[in-house]
Amino acid sequence: MTRVMRHVRALIAFVVLAVAMALLPSSAHAADNGAWSVTPTPGSESSPTPRSYFVLEGAPGTTLTDKVRIRNYTNRPLTFTLYGADGYNTEQGGFFALRTLERPQVDVGAWTKLPVQQVKVARRTQVDVPITVQIPENATPGDHVGGIVALNGAVEGTTESGGIDVGIKRAVAARLYLRVSGPTTPALKVSDVRLEHDRGFFPWSGSGKGSVSYTVENTGNLRLSPESVIRLSGVAGRELDEVETTAVVDLLPGQTAKLRADVSGVGWADRVSVDVTLATPEGVRDVASTTVWIVPWPLVLILLLLIAGSTWWWLRRRAERRRAFEAVATAPKLTIATGR
Repeated sequence: MTRVMRHVRALIAFVVLAVAMALLPSSAHAADNGAWSVTPTPGSESSPTPRSYFVLEGAPGTTLTDKVRIRNYTNRPLTFTLYGADGYNTEQGGFFALRTLERPQVDVGAWTKLPVQQVKVARRTQVDVPITVQIPENATPGDHVGGIVALNGAVEGTTESGGIDVGIKRAVAARLYLRVSGPTTPALKVSDVRLEHDRGFFPWSGSGKGSVSYTVENTGNLRLSPESVIRLSGVAGRELDEVETTAVVDLLPGQTAKLRADVSGVGWADRVSVDVTLATPEGVRDVASTTVWIVPWPLVLILLLLIAGSTWWWLRRRAERRRAFEAVATAPKLTIATGR
């Protein structure tokens, strides 16, 4: 049994990996984890143009070429598996991520070709590998986002999962932004607005804080970076709170993200209207709303019980007085005869 578990652990160690991507479009630094980096190769040695990510553009049916540079900062040689990956947004939070090696690539990850799948980089040196992006004839116009991933073949650590030690492999990627020429239609949609709050059972409980969750979907064909404005208002339009935040840094076409923001000012009894407005520098805008009644139901129940008890006591007293009156009214009258 021990031998079987060793084989299972060894197998999982070479299957499970953790992808670490340390680059943002606004960063001027290479995508690296301190041990190695993945970046586009500069234009030339005499006049280098540092790039932290690929920006390509072409028409359907065309082929684009570039080079990727893998730099090894360690004192030992490293062997990497290279592949193109599709980008996507995580469902919770909308963070940018790349599909792992075992997942099927169906977009720009599948269109990206490398002459080698593995490359060995000597210690403290670098290797440039040519890449080719073959845009299909039926490619949809707009933005297609992915990355070039360098996955270290060595297991760098272990973690426990289900009682089994799982090996961890690390990867670094350089993002690839491809614009396929054709009509562009930036658009987004906001939906499923919800308000959660910590108002307790009684008016004196809770702090009035809460959170607003909502879903944003990129329904166009361009990547967007929307900013959100969340407004809370009470009865008669009283302003309760307003929160401005950057919703998603890069919301890719066709992707959906569930987002959340902290709010305050929720009263113990109110009719709260929540309006979520998303807008981008390109002028794309959408609004979604919801209305929530804040009612301290236990207090309402206590008041109803008090009213019901008072009503019952009043009706009972009224019935008793009525019976007493009727008893007096129907009692036989005593006639006293007097003689002369």
